[in-house]
Amino acid sequence: MIPPMAEHSEDQEADRSSRMGRAIIRGIIIAMPVCVVGLTLAIVLLTDQGLMDSFVTAILPGTALGGFAGGFAGLAASMD
Repeated sequence: MIPPMAEHSEDQEADRSSRMGRAIIRGIIIAMPVCVVGLTLAIVLLTDQGLMDSFVTAILPGTALGGFAGGFAGLAASMD
């Protein structure tokens, strides 16, 4: 039989993991569009490309940057 303290510790660890996962996903969901729009505007202002060409250019790096930055911010927000 498992002592009651071990059950409490497992429940607490599962709660911490789910809270961290939610924070990371929330950070990624917020950061991705912000990064794509920010890079699109920066490319429009710095080059002679149109808005659509700038958006196409910014999709891949904006998604990668948003995923990284949002994941890092979510991880940092969920730390105890």
